[in-house]
Amino acid sequence: MTKTKLNIESWNRKEHFRFFSAFDDPFFGITTNVDFTTIYLEAKHDSQSFFLYSLHHILTKANETDEFKLRIEEGNSVVKYDTIHVSPTIGREDGTFGFAFFEYIPDRNDFIQQAIQEITRVKNSTGLSFSKNTGREDVIRYSSIPWFSFSEMKHAVSFKNGDSVPRISTGKLIDTNGKMLLPISICAHHGLMDGKHVAQFLNKLSEP
Repeated sequence: MTKTKLNIESWNRKEHFRFFSAFDDPFFGITTNVDFTTIYLEAKHDSQSFFLYSLHHILTKANETDEFKLRIEEGNSVVKYDTIHVSPTIGREDGTFGFAFFEYIPDRNDFIQQAIQEITRVKNSTGLSFSKNTGREDVIRYSSIPWFSFSEMKHAVSFKNGDSVPRISTGKLIDTNGKMLLPISICAHHGLMDGKHVAQFLNKLSEP
């Protein structure tokens, strides 16, 4: 968990950070559809899980967007992690879900292999399935909601406890004349990023 502490006094977002950090709810949310046709076709061609293919793509692009690697720690300190991972929710046959932890590995096949092992752990557990890694700060909280598409979403955030971890959720794929659009909802701390940074992330998602 290598990270670098930012000098807030010389940060060009100093006033933005302090302004939004004083809010009762400093999180903002954006929901849109992103073209995931390439990822969908790759998963289908390889007979692999679209969930894992798309999640690896999302995590890769989050790691390429610095603002998604910023966290508030120790009160009002801001740090940037070198690498961020993902803590997704994993559903079980009994209708419950548990929290998992997938380490970010640039190689997609290696990422999928370790993710499958973690999915097995969660499916064979009960309750929320917390582990020593699921509560880490250097993660993205992620949920897949494959039963329906959506145009808006409210994320659960414990902002009173100083939480600053971004949330990302995806919905059911929308087939639009052969183009596979993925509903994606992003919830982030406004003291750490703005809509422009989310747009940069979304643009990266549209890249191969």
